[in-house]
Amino acid sequence: MPGEEINEKHFRPYYPIRNLEKVHNNYDFLISNDETVIYKKNNHSNHAFTQTLSNPKSLKIFEKILDGSCFNPAMQQHIVNGFDLEPDGSYKSKFIHSFRLDLIESYTIQDEVLQSILTQCQVLIANLEKTASCGELYGDWALHNLVFSFEFQRIMNIDLEGFLMYNPLPEWANFSVIKGWMNDVQIKLQLLGAESE
Repeated sequence: MPGEEINEKHFRPYYPIRNLEKVHNNYDFLISNDETVIYKKNNHSNHAFTQTLSNPKSLKIFEKILDGSCFNPAMQQHIVNGFDLEPDGSYKSKFIHSFRLDLIESYTIQDEVLQSILTQCQVLIANLEKTASCGELYGDWALHNLVFSFEFQRIMNIDLEGFLMYNPLPEWANFSVIKGWMNDVQIKLQLLGAESE
């Protein structure tokens, strides 16, 4: 996949369900016809983001974010990898077929999968806490960026640009806040489980 020549004509527009709390998207989304790759094209709507990417040092940091080499091993498993970084910050990554955590109550989830997501919530919280205690936690961990991957059977952050823009973590999205969001997800999952009994 990385390094493969992917012609834009093999992609079609992709419109994820909009998160109403998100002000704007820095990217327009395209998905490969076989639904294996998502192409995030910088739409240049965010001046601060475009300005950050115009700095060669920032672009170099973004390369390390995309390949995952800047994350500790505990966090690497929770962050999708990107590839084919372009000078304006556009990039591609594997398309993760998944449940989005901010929409978790809208899905019909089999009990076995529901229990797996609950377990993975605990795994993610523990890894986030360990990383935060070392002072290495950054990125945008809002629930609309977190998905439970069907393939990998774990929760992953799909917002790679957030690791460039949210370093350090803002106070309004620090570990305590993220943990609160994850606790809310677990409560919703438990309610879904109780309804299906």
